[in-house]
Amino acid sequence: MDLDAVDGFAAITGDHSPLHVDAAFATSRGFAGRVAHGALLVGYVSRLVGMVLPGRNALLLGVNMSFVAPVIVGTRVTVAGTVDQVSEAVRSLVLRIEAKDEAGTVVARGKATVGFTAEAGAHG
Repeated sequence: MDLDAVDGFAAITGDHSPLHVDAAFATSRGFAGRVAHGALLVGYVSRLVGMVLPGRNALLLGVNMSFVAPVIVGTRVTVAGTVDQVSEAVRSLVLRIEAKDEAGTVVARGKATVGFTAEAGAHG
């Protein structure tokens, strides 16, 4: 997680927990450094849905994530999604989400429900 992203997320949300913004505090609690916000990882799920899978016609309807390992600021994380279910009847799908650090350790996993938009007046 990029330092600027974590600091920006803290500024935008007001979540200035010392675990996220104070390296000395975080290390005093047994972490290797500042811990990135879990909700920032969820933001990257939103980016995945809105920009990659499937992109401009997607609408993130819900996310259920478990944070299984702390992400220390400066750690590179990859967020990936795999289609788990598709419902053409309600124009939605469920993605299985997995976030891994550069060592391949799973740091978060969950599911995201994605709906699809259509241009006003479009059929199908």
